[in-house]
Amino acid sequence: MFYYTIYVRNLHNGTGYIDVALADDQLLNDYTQYLDIGLRPHRTYAVCTPGTGRGLGGQFALNMAEVVAITISAAK
Repeated sequence: MFYYTIYVRNLHNGTGYIDVALADDQLLNDYTQYLDIGLRPHRTYAVCTPGTGRGLGGQFALNMAEVVAITISAAK
């Protein structure tokens, strides 16, 4: 599980940040590819359920053109 903090331009939630836990580091790889060659992925990413939460995880989609910065930390 990877914890992301994503700063998104034009996000009107008071802070501009999104905190999300995703199953893998594919979002970071896609963002790096977007910065390198400008290719925007059109995919969703699997959201992890927090802690011992039960139920199904969701899907997360993001417009890479609106992302200003991403920080990531891996869960141990």
